[in-house]
Amino acid sequence: MKKIVVFSLIAITIILIVTMGYLSFLEFEEHEHGDEHEHSVEIEGKEMKFLTVQEVADLWEIDGKILLLRIITEFNLEGSYTVNTVLEDIREEYAFSPALIKDMAEEIKQESL
Repeated sequence: MKKIVVFSLIAITIILIVTMGYLSFLEFEEHEHGDEHEHSVEIEGKEMKFLTVQEVADLWEIDGKILLLRIITEFNLEGSYTVNTVLEDIREEYAFSPALIKDMAEEIKQESL
């Protein structure tokens, strides 16, 4: 009888751990991919890669120089970039997700309100 109780407690503990892990995974996925619709501009990352920093800034109605500085600072970039640089060219130095640029642009826009 004692073995059954111990086994049951172990099984319940394992089930709880697996469930908590799965819920954490779902929360991570929601944060990583669910925020695609929380931006004031709807554009897919694959489209953004081929825009210049200024074109992205124009979409969000923010200053391109501020966005460029934020990108350079955030990713510790060492290359020589301007607002006319295409994001894909910047990604050659640091392979960031275009979603991160969306987040930066959104933050800059919110800061200016």
